[in-house]
Amino acid sequence: MQKKVFSAAVFLLAAACILTACKKNGFIFKKNPVRECTLTFWHWDTGHEEFYEKIASDYGKEHEGVKINIRLVPYETYTKEWLKAASEGETADVFAIPPESLAEFIDSRKLEALTYADLIPAGSEEEILINRPGKETAYALPAAGSLPVIFYNKDIYEQNQLVVPETLSDFVTNCAILKQSSCQPFAMSLTEEGRFDAFDFAAGILANGKSLNGKKSEKQDFKKLLDQNTGYYDLLGLAMELSLDKGVCVKGHQALLDNFAQNKYAMICGTTEDIAALNSMSSSFGWFMLPGEDYTKAGVWKANHMFGAAKKGKSVKEAKNFLSYFLTRENQLAFSAEFGMLPAVKGLKPDDKEIRQAYELVSGKKDVYFSFFQTMSQEEKTLCAEKLDLIFSGEVTDPEGFLTDWIKKLED
Repeated sequence: MQKKVFSAAVFLLAAACILTACKKNGFIFKKNPVRECTLTFWHWDTGHEEFYEKIASDYGKEHEGVKINIRLVPYETYTKEWLKAASEGETADVFAIPPESLAEFIDSRKLEALTYADLIPAGSEEEILINRPGKETAYALPAAGSLPVIFYNKDIYEQNQLVVPETLSDFVTNCAILKQSSCQPFAMSLTEEGRFDAFDFAAGILANGKSLNGKKSEKQDFKKLLDQNTGYYDLLGLAMELSLDKGVCVKGHQALLDNFAQNKYAMICGTTEDIAALNSMSSSFGWFMLPGEDYTKAGVWKANHMFGAAKKGKSVKEAKNFLSYFLTRENQLAFSAEFGMLPAVKGLKPDDKEIRQAYELVSGKKDVYFSFFQTMSQEEKTLCAEKLDLIFSGEVTDPEGFLTDWIKKLED
């Protein structure tokens, strides 16, 4: 026993001598140094500061040496301040992108091109629901979104013995029956300028166009969406059948939801983001995606929360890792629960029943693409808002001539 103790003591003494010698000669076994990295993260969502703080904090805990500084900028001034900072070389490493400002952000040439490999680690279970880059590139990561849908009042539908429409013709027939029963069949809200806020409805109809087969040109070029083989001819027909009266429409989407909950309309257009608001009003409602033909495979996704990374930033790799972190199953479910929106990856089960139903519908689609509203320049948006207002005001009598004029103005 004494021999064993003596041997152990000798071994420890020898080890100590070796370490001392190594230290004197500059050879010390050190742990690999942690790479320090600080990311700046801009976003405009001032109402959910704690949510983003938690994601940033959790990421820092899982990635030693990484610190994330968050800056909140009010939505009203966010795009202007971001563009100013970008022009001065102070672009944040990671940042939220307001959907309506996507074109301006891309035009700044400050966005890092993202690929599928950047966002989804090899071998992971996640698959991006929309805008899957593959070998192509994308400039914005959608983290949560919604679908354009039609909400209907269940009580009014039952009173008139109506069923959920399966085709556009069914939808128009329902409207005609409701009109005969002296019920306001369908309504949209008005913008502050007094125009119909018709983009959600139009996006839903475009999903049913015959030419929307997932080709890149038709996803990115709004002018081609006005071709006679797309859903815009259906939109014109619906507009003339409905002949909406602005006199019975309210300004603002929230007012539209309030009136709908009070049984003033049989149907309204909106997005699945409105489900939480309608649930809080205890109204009797259901919803359906605007119906199309049997061959329709496309779906429309409105990316309400989008994020990007700075091109040639000091920490581009880490910035992409942080964006990828948004797509983990845990965080995708957190986005859905926090905002009442649809996750951006496939294979999840959101907690809310209505959200889960919408998510499963779009997850089963072969092609899902961004709302056309996000692919347009500000000039195109203004022009299209004017034209959509004319359509839904029932003032169009020459559909083909109207579309020809519309396309010509866009090309000019």
